[in-house]
Amino acid sequence: MCHLLQRINPRQFEISLSYLATYLGVTQDCILRFEQWANVLFVHRKDRGGQFISYRDLIHWLEACVQTIRTCPTHQALQELGQLLKAEIERFTYATDTVAYLRRLWQQRKAQLDLNLNLRSFYTPNHQPLSPNP
Repeated sequence: MCHLLQRINPRQFEISLSYLATYLGVTQDCILRFEQWANVLFVHRKDRGGQFISYRDLIHWLEACVQTIRTCPTHQALQELGQLLKAEIERFTYATDTVAYLRRLWQQRKAQLDLNLNLRSFYTPNHQPLSPNP
């Protein structure tokens, strides 16, 4: 089974120095530089050396999850994403309200896909000849 990191690439996140300073509760000049590694963000700080930050703790991660759910093209893809999210939530710590939000979005996307499928089947003519009533 693949992981959510195979669907979401954190190296593509546009993380600003000001966002990172606010997230860490420090001034921008306290951060010497930061590096986006495959699985974590590594921040070089003046006051305490290096610090690792999980991408999952950043708002960018939640936004990427939301975008991935909203753009899921099929029921099968959505089901697979649901399994990945479930495994992710079991393995890593997520806030209760974040989990509820992601579940609600997943359910909304499923309802939207269901509606699209129903509309397609409604508007697609059934090419069977009408049989006379007995």
